[in-house]
Amino acid sequence: MAVTTGLVQRLTWVSSVLCAWIGPTLTSAELLLIAFESSSTDTELSFKRNAAKLLARAAFTGYPATVVHGDQSAVIDSVSIGGFNISPVGYAVHDDLYSVTGEGIPADAKVVFDSPTVTVTVTPDLVRPHWVLLETLPTSVPIGRNRVRLEGTGLVSDWVPVEVSATPPVPVRVLYSGEPKDRPYNLVLLANPAIRTEAGNIVPDPVLTNRTAYRDVVGFTLRNCLTLTEDLLRQNDWDREMRFVSVFDSTAAAIDANALVQEDHPNVMEPRRALLNSFLAPYGETADIVFAIHGSTTHDRAFSWFTTDDAARPGTAYIYDGIARTHGHFPSIPGSVALALDVDQTGLTPLHEFGHAGSDFNNGKVADLYLDTVVGFNVNKKARALGTPIPANFANYNGTNYLSDQNRDGLGYPATWTSYHSALIDATHANLMDNYWLAAGGNPQVCRLDQLTYAWYGDRLGAKLGR
Repeated sequence: MAVTTGLVQRLTWVSSVLCAWIGPTLTSAELLLIAFESSSTDTELSFKRNAAKLLARAAFTGYPATVVHGDQSAVIDSVSIGGFNISPVGYAVHDDLYSVTGEGIPADAKVVFDSPTVTVTVTPDLVRPHWVLLETLPTSVPIGRNRVRLEGTGLVSDWVPVEVSATPPVPVRVLYSGEPKDRPYNLVLLANPAIRTEAGNIVPDPVLTNRTAYRDVVGFTLRNCLTLTEDLLRQNDWDREMRFVSVFDSTAAAIDANALVQEDHPNVMEPRRALLNSFLAPYGETADIVFAIHGSTTHDRAFSWFTTDDAARPGTAYIYDGIARTHGHFPSIPGSVALALDVDQTGLTPLHEFGHAGSDFNNGKVADLYLDTVVGFNVNKKARALGTPIPANFANYNGTNYLSDQNRDGLGYPATWTSYHSALIDATHANLMDNYWLAAGGNPQVCRLDQLTYAWYGDRLGAKLGR
């Protein structure tokens, strides 16, 4: 038997015979046939109808077909459509975010679009072993039918057909779908529709008129969280299980219910966390973490609120200093971050703010270490009596003792401080939750967490991912 694999370049009926040209181009295609003869049995006719439908579907979608036929015969014996080793995510729309998923994607991967008129190669703005992200699909990619594939060291993927359009982007863009289950851990990045001012007025947020800058911050946020030295979210390839979604609805009204951030004196923008669930519900999204991206230039200092876990739903128990606590599996209110379009992209702001937002109001807050205050139960900070030495041991978590940081990651504790911290993973740089702008060598992006918080967060994320 012979096997011919390729695109279905043309389908034509000649009397009762379906003629299929299959190959890389029409001029090099092989002509194969399905004959609907009067002598055919019902079973044979059923097979031939199904084979014809499959060829028609392959022709319409641009999927390659594999046809088995006799060595010296053009008569089709079987038809199949195989799978692909990459998968584009959602619509391909000019000037919109665009993702492609796969396996074993190298760091130097490129996204290649091919059409009858031009081939366009694009460098992704984010590369992970299982997906790549373009902050914008270039207008140089022609409208209409294209093929897309990934190329990089050790990888030349299958070509996959895509239809490129210039229609307005959809409001909800799934960037990566995560683990295929009912409630994957969901990180939502959204364009904030309105701002509540210090005076209590509701004004439109300029981010809705600056989609280009919004996409740029989305890309920066994901790179910051998923590609830097601190591997909190990508340890054990956990980000493979997480869902990442963008919501940009240019029609959202500037009303109080849509004012997801508010100004705080003198230059802070704070999430209005109580509004997030109701805002996202019409878009079909339930978030664990929300990054509300806004366009204010006067109140552009980032601020976060911790998650509130749902105590009525399952959780994973842990022991901190002999006290039983719980890593809740589900949020009742998602953790939230207000992030400005003009965020300094040389820093660690998105990952630092995630450090707050991903922790819990009631069973463990991850706090700023550049402030001396200790309010409630902080995982990463404790207080001692003024003038007393820093204890050698910081805390016991699930039976393991963790040491204290005696020198505050090389920055030093001010003489008036009573707070102290857990020992670092990397003692040569400032803590991710401290003033990372003072990192040794002037590169904040190499900062990491302390040992205890990293272990605690690993268990917390693992509990949520396993729900």
